[in-house]
Amino acid sequence: MRSALSIFALLLASYGPMFAKTHYIAAGGGSDSNPGTLSKPWATFTRALAEMAPCDTLIVGDGYYYDAIKPQSNNNGNTSGSGCYTVIEAATPWGVTVDASKLTPQPNGAIYMYRNSYIQVVGIKFAGNPSFIQNGTQTQPVFINASDHIKLQQTAAFNAPCSENTNAYTIGPASSYVLVEDSHAWGCGRYKFEVYQSDHVILRRDVSRHDYQDLNSQWWRQCANFTSYDSTDILLQNDIAIDSGFADNSTGKLWGGLWVENNRLVENILEVDGSIFLNLRGIAGINDEKEGGTHTYNHDAVWDVAGGLQAGYLPGVKETPTLVAQHMTFGDISGKAQDCCYGWGTGSESNSANFISQSTTNSVIQQAESFGISNYMTSDYNVFYKNAANYGTNIYQGPMPKPGAHDRTMNPHLKYITRAEAGSPLIGTASDGGNIGATILYSIGKSGTLWGDAGYDTITSAPLWPFPNEATIKTDMASYTGPGAKGARGFAASGVGLYGGPITLTSYIWEYLGNICPHDICPGGSR
Repeated sequence: MRSALSIFALLLASYGPMFAKTHYIAAGGGSDSNPGTLSKPWATFTRALAEMAPCDTLIVGDGYYYDAIKPQSNNNGNTSGSGCYTVIEAATPWGVTVDASKLTPQPNGAIYMYRNSYIQVVGIKFAGNPSFIQNGTQTQPVFINASDHIKLQQTAAFNAPCSENTNAYTIGPASSYVLVEDSHAWGCGRYKFEVYQSDHVILRRDVSRHDYQDLNSQWWRQCANFTSYDSTDILLQNDIAIDSGFADNSTGKLWGGLWVENNRLVENILEVDGSIFLNLRGIAGINDEKEGGTHTYNHDAVWDVAGGLQAGYLPGVKETPTLVAQHMTFGDISGKAQDCCYGWGTGSESNSANFISQSTTNSVIQQAESFGISNYMTSDYNVFYKNAANYGTNIYQGPMPKPGAHDRTMNPHLKYITRAEAGSPLIGTASDGGNIGATILYSIGKSGTLWGDAGYDTITSAPLWPFPNEATIKTDMASYTGPGAKGARGFAASGVGLYGGPITLTSYIWEYLGNICPHDICPGGSR
């Protein structure tokens, strides 16, 4: 028979979260000699993380912390398979900024996780080193390395100024089951959100703006708002890349909204749903030129960009990569050498092992200065309007696309890039009986879910607009004072929207075509 002590030990192991504790730190008035209670908080993350047990919670008082969050193995959650998370949470959402610029030697990140698991971070901003650069690099705001089951919610990251190869969020290498949700990034650096050599990562309702990149005169080096780099099973849901790439290539102009890299030729699975790529200079809003695997784009809006969707794959791939773009809204494609949607291959149509399945269907393609559909891309159930040509072949000399049997050329009567209006020829005429073009009205994915959790990839009933946390996002991005374009531009500029209230992220997106934002979408206006 087991002793009472051994039974208690088993209960403790099985129900670890029941015994989890809450601890506190404070930017002012805390002391590491304190016990870490609400009335007597600690002062530093170093002290707090050394004392915390798995599944504990750390409440972080408002203010600036010139420290780094570096969880240790004793901070990992999931005690005895319970699934519990160790939580690091701001007392007030967005009220905490962690800036590791004063630390010597420089840490890898203002928050740096290495071989951590089951950790949740909520409501904290992370600053890249504003001045100190060591060995050509600097502290990144967020760096999640070789870790799993990590949730970053209502976080932010920024750099100003920066070295050549700095990101705001780096997920990887070797990380899996990571969620970055309701977060935003701005400032300088090559990538704002990069998923690198990792898998099962979700970027949900994140906003990115690229302000500057020091390319050391290497104009060809890619930089982008979102990047999937040698990774697989990646989801972008309701993400926004906006107002990026002005003046010249140094401001993040080269690659634009999303860059997909696949040098390792992994089975690269990528899905982008209900996302917006707006007012971006560069080669393309979506640059998917190294495809290997299956990439799907659903109900995304790509507007006022130099190129719409570029799709391709690496020569020599022995598989048949697939790209499907459906229910998309493309418009104002201003690069004269670029198109809305094109594919490219090895240049050998007889090499059947390397044929690409690339298609654009049920989409609006409007105001492309070059071609609408070109090269290896196939087309059907699309509506074309005011393009220089609906179909064509460009510098890659792919085959001339054939018009789809159900393609139409007509005015779609778009008022907003986010939906079709009643009476429009887009309503109910898609191949699946739905509307042609993007419909971006509701949040995709249940909040807080990781890949594979119940509801992680479903359209919810929660309205997406007004966009979550948009006042904080605007204030943060307007505050940028580094090199490149000024921070208070685009949606972050001051002024009044057409709807009669202040310009917000929501009003800016909904009013981009010159129509008043509907009252239910932009409440509080005067019109």
